[in-house]
Amino acid sequence: MIEKTFINMKTLATTLIAVLIAAPALAQTPSNIEAVEYDPNGSQWFVSCGSSTMLSTSDLGDTWDYFGTAHATHGMEVMGNVLFVLDNNLIRAYDINTAGQIGSASVIGASFLNGMGNDGNGMLIISDFSTGRILKVDATDPTNMIVSTLVGNTGTTPNGVVVDTENDRAVIVNWGVNADILAVDLQSGAMTTIVNGTGLGNCDGIDMDPNGRFYVSSWSPNIITRFSNDFSTSDIIVSKGLSNPADISFDETNYVLGVANSGSNQVTFHQFQPLGIELLDLNIGSEVELLGNALVFQISQHGSYNISAFSLNGKLLDSMSIDLPMGKTKVALERLPNVFHNAAIIQVNGTDIDKSFKLGLRQP
Repeated sequence: MIEKTFINMKTLATTLIAVLIAAPALAQTPSNIEAVEYDPNGSQWFVSCGSSTMLSTSDLGDTWDYFGTAHATHGMEVMGNVLFVLDNNLIRAYDINTAGQIGSASVIGASFLNGMGNDGNGMLIISDFSTGRILKVDATDPTNMIVSTLVGNTGTTPNGVVVDTENDRAVIVNWGVNADILAVDLQSGAMTTIVNGTGLGNCDGIDMDPNGRFYVSSWSPNIITRFSNDFSTSDIIVSKGLSNPADISFDETNYVLGVANSGSNQVTFHQFQPLGIELLDLNIGSEVELLGNALVFQISQHGSYNISAFSLNGKLLDSMSIDLPMGKTKVALERLPNVFHNAAIIQVNGTDIDKSFKLGLRQP
């Protein structure tokens, strides 16, 4: 695990999997947490801390600060410059820039408002855990939110919600043993079962990455499972460092998944990237080796590294820069442009690395 590490991955166009665990905060410490939400405009994370406080962090949990006097008990969603939250059976809207409340709506007949998703265009979808209802909220005007019922009763115990705008549906995970995953048409409310028995118990949170894949948190076991965009395949992608993982949120810019662990009152951050780099174990010291068909970096601090490809006579063929986190990272040559894995010489330069490799001398 990598503790308190800030990673800038915007220039890296390959897959990176790492686990970044936020250590106890210096300013404030999250408690009674249930939900986490990323604000792409402010590059910050919010975490609910029950009915009394809400905290925010801009450094992946190194420090936490009060978000004004705002508070939330469960799901949270950012749309534009507004943070919508569930506070028991109220929906509250806060101005992200001022932390001031700009609107609220009471949900008649609500029993346990829990999960929430948004379409990015003024619509919220909310689960009522105890009644099985799915609510649709017109939040175009946060000062006058209009609540309606999309599904009267799912017949399940609905929890986490994400809005899949491409398919005009809400995708909902459920509490209970061998929980199902449901889809609800955003216009008609028609409900279908996407996964009839996930094998997971007590699914809590769900979110999507820019590739249309779905991330699901479960309590039994304590894991994060990633499903393909059509739910035909799934993989366990986080299996350590979790404790009753509740609501989750995906930072689509930096490919970071935030998880609110209600069992430990810690927010854990898990780093991914879309294509071809695999994170190995944490290692101390800065070094790079060419092992088989991959460059294996051991980085003492996150930083930028330049990879250059040369012909046998020393002609520069191409060069690219990648940002790498602290730890040990495997970069497969076949995931780089063709010129790199066909070159005669590969050179790696950085603040603490300057090394060249002849590809003909690669280890098997």
